[in-house]
Amino acid sequence: MDKGKYIFVTGSAMSGKSRFALSQFAENDRVQYLCTNTDIDDKILNRIAFNERSKDFRWNIIRNFSVNKTPVNYEEYKCFVLDNLADWIYQRTLEKFGASVSYTERELREFVKELCHSVNILVNEIRNSGGTIVVISAETGFSPAPIDITDKIYREVLCTVNQRFANKADEAYFSFSGLQLKVK
Repeated sequence: MDKGKYIFVTGSAMSGKSRFALSQFAENDRVQYLCTNTDIDDKILNRIAFNERSKDFRWNIIRNFSVNKTPVNYEEYKCFVLDNLADWIYQRTLEKFGASVSYTERELREFVKELCHSVNILVNEIRNSGGTIVVISAETGFSPAPIDITDKIYREVLCTVNQRFANKADEAYFSFSGLQLKVK
């Protein structure tokens, strides 16, 4: 079996990341849209509905998707969009460090290691099944340094995870102002 493809997309809020990710599968039936939140942007839902109506396609939306807990159907689906890795990491950061007033570098390294392990499993299982996955994340490098300790942890963790997964991707894109620049 052919090994699947892994595409990483990052950028700021409202930069066109999700639109671009969805466009990767505009001609594909049987796509699983893995949303890490319970709410999905109306624009995204409208794009998915348009694809389903106009092409008689079926996309499966999984809300509140947790990378390390929610199983995906590798047999029935070969196309996956994970939207949004940054949101999932933020949720995990709040769970682990939300009440913290301090942390050690070791705790931070272990946390990054756990997150990367979970994402690696998901990406590798999809690729090894011959599927393609587009992972959407947020870019935090343009904002001022946070003052809140949880936000500091989140920024450091997200930046580290983004770097690791952008480097592992077959293709990587930076999204800005509705445009995508292929960087890898």
